Amino acid sequence: METFHLLRDLAAALAAALLMGLLFYRLKQPVIIGYLLAGLIVGPYGLKIVSDIHTIEGLAELGVMLLMFALGVEFSFSELAPVKRLALIGGATQIGVTVLLGTLAARFFGLEVGAGILLGWMIALSSTIIVLKVLLERGELESAHGKALLGLLIVQDLSVVLMMVMMPNLGDPAKILGWPMVWAIAKAALFLAAVVWLGTQLFPRFMRRVAATRNKELFLLAGVFLCFGTAAAGYLIGLSLALGAFIAGIVVSESDHSHQILADVLPLRDLFATLFFVSIGMLINPAFLVNNLAAVILLVLAIVLGKATLGFATARGFGYGGRTALAIGLGLAQIGEFSFVLAKLGEQQGLISSDLFSLILTGALITIILTPLLMQLPTPLYLAFARLGWADPKGPGGKVKAKIVTGELTGLVDHVIICGFGRVGHNLGEVLIHNNSPVLVIDMDQNVIMDLRRRGVSCIYGDSSNLAVLQHARVPLAKAVIITLPDPLSCQLAVQNARRLNASVPIIARAHRSQDMAALYELGATEVIQPEFEASLEVIRSTLAKLGYTTREIGRYSRLIRVKRYSQFQDDFNPDTVPDLMEALGEADLTWIEVAEDSELIGSTLRNLDWRGRTGVGVLAIHREGRVIPNPRADKPLKAGDKLLVLGTQDQLQLLARILPGGPLSPTDEGIGYTDH
Repeated sequence: METFHLLRDLAAALAAALLMGLLFYRLKQPVIIGYLLAGLIVGPYGLKIVSDIHTIEGLAELGVMLLMFALGVEFSFSELAPVKRLALIGGATQIGVTVLLGTLAARFFGLEVGAGILLGWMIALSSTIIVLKVLLERGELESAHGKALLGLLIVQDLSVVLMMVMMPNLGDPAKILGWPMVWAIAKAALFLAAVVWLGTQLFPRFMRRVAATRNKELFLLAGVFLCFGTAAAGYLIGLSLALGAFIAGIVVSESDHSHQILADVLPLRDLFATLFFVSIGMLINPAFLVNNLAAVILLVLAIVLGKATLGFATARGFGYGGRTALAIGLGLAQIGEFSFVLAKLGEQQGLISSDLFSLILTGALITIILTPLLMQLPTPLYLAFARLGWADPKGPGGKVKAKIVTGELTGLVDHVIICGFGRVGHNLGEVLIHNNSPVLVIDMDQNVIMDLRRRGVSCIYGDSSNLAVLQHARVPLAKAVIITLPDPLSCQLAVQNARRLNASVPIIARAHRSQDMAALYELGATEVIQPEFEASLEVIRSTLAKLGYTTREIGRYSRLIRVKRYSQFQDDFNPDTVPDLMEALGEADLTWIEVAEDSELIGSTLRNLDWRGRTGVGVLAIHREGRVIPNPRADKPLKAGDKLLVLGTQDQLQLLARILPGGPLSPTDEGIGYTDH
């Protein structure tokens, strides 16, 4: 019967997680919230379907270990490189200040120092899963604030390891700054060094042997064994299971098999991590929320406002602009999933009471729910502050955040301004530079600016969405403004400010999502391009070509798709007439026909041939000696080597071929847009 009860509880937990996860996915909310609420529903404070919480919690421990193992495997210093100063120094500062404030607040409420340190550390951590999901959905992962948030979140996640090392000694104030704490940190460092040494010496050879079998089950078993085996070994010398699993992940990350091990372990991690969040949700007490509503609201306000303010101040201190700093601060304004891990361990070790645990848990859940909304506020807030005169275009040092790096701009006119020299902007810039067109590049990547400076290309180091930077770029005298920034919010600000400076300059902007296109047009963009959609058209073209469609048919389908996609965002576009026009033209094909050197048609005129009267095929143009003669006269004689652009249906073109036996003409399969003639 015990086996049945375990199976029943497990099935109930997973079913509730599945249903609530689907619901929150439909609502476009983080599914973690659904898992937490699923635990509430089936737990002791809900429908009481799960009878043995401790069994579920035991399985959830596996989820914690697998979470830490995956964190170790995925960890890479290269991801911190673009923002290493902010991530390492700023991240450590943000955590340290939050821990200090948490300790002071804990002492004010009569809690021990150790509980205050744990409380501050839990509040300092933000949700990597939630923030990255929102950034990916909004297309902002490659933006300035996206990269900054990623670096800060990595440092926060790594700090969990240090907290786990310190936690066993936090219960005794004498041990916090004494020899036991030093020994705990040294012991963890020695264990890490030993495991890494053994792992680098033995693990690669062992995994090569396993991989040579080409047996997926054995490969998976080897990876899971390393995770759980190292966790157990660490536990035997006094470390936590989760810390041992993280160290195992660090070892795996240095091997050639790390990507496949991670791919195999991820499904297990996601399954057991789901149980972990469900088990946390079982501890949520709605009655506690009702009875302590004021305390919960105060905690949520303190977390959101405090972390947003601290994140904003940290970003400004490292030179980020006002809007980017707002995005960073609001992106950090929640409690993360690893805070649940620390809270659970803290409650188990008696550092925090069950009431404090419930308070933190409830506050964390609310802040996670608010995160998608908060991450939509940076631009509206920045614009509101600007209208009030609180936001200026200056950097933290009081100087305009724009630096003309090279090129004399005072005489620059009719130039193309490229805002953002990433993948899209770089390709365009290279074409313009190659053709000696005047170009001015604005970018915030110092490496890009240094490379352009060496090549003598005019460039400005600065934020393209900043009005002062665009003024330096001489937008009123520009021939065009191209905005290819990786951040949708920065794109909108850049379009708005460029249009303010020049009411008539063509502005071509990059859109990350369909919903961004309308806003960019409303702000003044002349044309908006969505790269992902254009890439999908290339896939369509290539596929249809392989399937034997003619170039004309492929072009027609591509134009129809583009019309349907883009016309809805353009006020001067009439989508009702264009499909009819395309359909009418689609009944005919354009093709080039060449007059051979020995053709009997040489010297004949179009009037004498009378192709239109005999077959219905019309001649639109003649390509002769390197130039095109549009709408040629009927009495114009044909010459050897002439190429005729003709228009007709497939039946008409076939009739033309039949009345010219012997094939004096050589039609091509290419349309006008693709011919090499």
